[in-house]
Amino acid sequence: MAITTSGLETGTRAAAPADSPDPQPAGRPPASVSTVQGTERIHAALDKVTRPIRVDPLLVGFAVLAWGAFAAIVAFAPHSDALALRDVTLISRSSTFTATAGVVVAGIGVALWVLSTLDRPAGKWASRRLSHSAAWLAGSAVWMIFWEVSTATTALLEPPYFVSPQAILSRLWEDRVILGESLGNSLQLLVVGFVAGLIAGVATGVVIGWWQSANYWVHPVLIFLGPVPTLAWVPIVFVLFPTAYSGAVFLIALSVWFPLTVVTRAGIVSVPKSYFDVAQTLGADNRFLVLRVSLPGALPSIFTGAFMGLCSSFVSLTVAENFGVNSGLGWYLNWKKGWGDFPGVYAGLVVLIVVCGLLLVLLFRLRERTLRWEKELTRW
Repeated sequence: MAITTSGLETGTRAAAPADSPDPQPAGRPPASVSTVQGTERIHAALDKVTRPIRVDPLLVGFAVLAWGAFAAIVAFAPHSDALALRDVTLISRSSTFTATAGVVVAGIGVALWVLSTLDRPAGKWASRRLSHSAAWLAGSAVWMIFWEVSTATTALLEPPYFVSPQAILSRLWEDRVILGESLGNSLQLLVVGFVAGLIAGVATGVVIGWWQSANYWVHPVLIFLGPVPTLAWVPIVFVLFPTAYSGAVFLIALSVWFPLTVVTRAGIVSVPKSYFDVAQTLGADNRFLVLRVSLPGALPSIFTGAFMGLCSSFVSLTVAENFGVNSGLGWYLNWKKGWGDFPGVYAGLVVLIVVCGLLLVLLFRLRERTLRWEKELTRW
């Protein structure tokens, strides 16, 4: 019977017209579509080899001219009559430096543009850099022109609440000593609080992620107390902690502890069960499963929590330094705000933004180095 069926199938297939297409399996795209997609991928790969990264000359030229225009406006445009004498003085002190900085940025753009035309490794490096940052170079120049024209030249943005870039640079230079001391104290406070919150968050996340009894008691408390804003803890901090410094450390650590605990617990729970089965088959005990299986498997989540905790710690830092701390960037901002020194306020914000950005970049670099094995698996 099987032979007859096979013969019938063979005969039927042989009797089919020669020009009839073969039926495609369900769920599989036609062969022509696969061939076209494969051809497109091959052409895309060949384009990367035969056509190197190209620099947009119009965009780069516009960026260079825009930075040159910014330098000319700073150097030669008259100041608005609506500005106060203090603002005019601050602008005049750093106008030369600001105009020179604009010319230097334009010169760097020209140098990279010329270097990108060379068929050498340095030229390829310059092409990659310039093609990637040309849009940012042009956009930042447009923003600086708008900022300068709307503040120092026309006072379109109401003074003294909006200040020019020259006024901020002047205040940064004049207050460099006290800003340096404040930055050092803030970094010390931030590191102590962040490390304390990091250790507590990882430990709590591992405990409640591994032991169900601990999760039963701790997780409800975590849900209700974790989202409480840092500012709401200030009255309790004044009562429970003997010094303002220890209270500030607690506020920063608390802001890091909550997000890190949540994502660490999620990372521990999401480790595949097959990892534990294989380790137990090879004779692993509970300590090995926690330290060598669960914790490494949760590292991507831990880094995500550290990223979230670092952002929260800067908010808590500025809040904590407004209560009893005699130095720091938060204290500096509050001091300048009390005197109505808006250039000083913006100068402190610039330092805070730069430091926060650098620390986040370092955290990203550390993550890329530690998790090299998942570089092509996850985008972050």
